[in-house]
Amino acid sequence: MHITEGEGAGSTVETHATPLGADDTGRPRTAVIEAVIAASNRPGFGVARLAAPLLRPLARTAASRLWRDDLAYAERRWQLRSTGRFPG
Repeated sequence: MHITEGEGAGSTVETHATPLGADDTGRPRTAVIEAVIAASNRPGFGVARLAAPLLRPLARTAASRLWRDDLAYAERRWQLRSTGRFPG
């Protein structure tokens, strides 16, 4: 995905989901990989790059929380679809 407007315009986010097979109970397992390439002409971007080593652990924690939430949501949707209960 290429960010075209707003904060992060010009940046790229690439996400891949790779099926790994089924777990012991038959549920599908998937690896989700995300790469972000950020660019900005804003003057503060250089400062942010310098602060990156300090900010990285905070960003990693926030991203990890979002991924857990996203994966839990995807698992709930799969459960509904696989049992014919998905609305819509």
